[in-house]
Amino acid sequence: MENSFDWSLCLAYLKKGDLRSTMEYAAQFPEHAELYQKYVSLFQQENYLSYEVDDSDILLIYQKYYRDVFYLEQSPEDAAEGLRTRLAERFQADPAAPLDELEEKVAEAFRSHSLYALTGRTGGYYGPYIWRTEELKHYAVELPEVVQDYAVKLLDGFVMESWLNYLTFGMSGAGGWSNGDGLIHCVKHCYDLDSEGFRVSLLKHEAQHAADQNRYPGMSSEDLEYRAKLVELIYSEERQLLDHFIQEADTTSASNSHGLAAERIARGFEARLDKTREELNGLPIKEVQAISLALFRESTEEMDRKYSQAS
Repeated sequence: MENSFDWSLCLAYLKKGDLRSTMEYAAQFPEHAELYQKYVSLFQQENYLSYEVDDSDILLIYQKYYRDVFYLEQSPEDAAEGLRTRLAERFQADPAAPLDELEEKVAEAFRSHSLYALTGRTGGYYGPYIWRTEELKHYAVELPEVVQDYAVKLLDGFVMESWLNYLTFGMSGAGGWSNGDGLIHCVKHCYDLDSEGFRVSLLKHEAQHAADQNRYPGMSSEDLEYRAKLVELIYSEERQLLDHFIQEADTTSASNSHGLAAERIARGFEARLDKTREELNGLPIKEVQAISLALFRESTEEMDRKYSQAS
């Protein structure tokens, strides 16, 4: 058994959807029995969370989906089919209705109660974002190839924040996203708005998505995440983000674009420096920035070839 509990290791498991490994790890530490018992209660004993909103039974359907895919380890396809079937029953819809149509009914249900809602997949798994308030601000964002003004929606008063927030009992989750509408959406409580985390890991990351989506229509999620994570490394001066991305690297799921992009970054650094992955730990930040910029420029050349041909 390890000497001390490492939450970052749990988080690395959970970002990959590996709930079982998280539970097995937490069970080794008696001082963290409360965390382990929370997982047992929620996923083994099915003592689901309660949400004080109208149509909360819809959120129970998603909780059952989380249990299917993360605890029972059903394939993503089988778990999604279970979600689709339950939603079709809930809305008395055509039993063969596609999941994206049913999820739009989910969003409409919460919007009818003056809530905001976004459905779809994050990192390969389904789970809605439902929140109460929005505030619009504007920021000038510097990127490697452009400086551009972006409108940012600060979202607050969350009811549900998709699957990672659920698995971590609110300790982690998506901090924001860009969904093609020209806006950066920020989960306000995740950030100090004066911090590097906000300026770089939210604004620059999502602004790079927006710039790439505009320049390269049809760009894959993996390519989008790869370039946005490189931008984070280029501009981060206060945090050892490379270590974090190496820990996040994952090739076990073709739908985990974050894990696949992190793996590409790790391989890129290994090749550039002729070092093993373990030897990359604690690399000086200035060196990380320089290599990341070189990898980003190589990526631009690759994207120009790849997506100009596709168009």
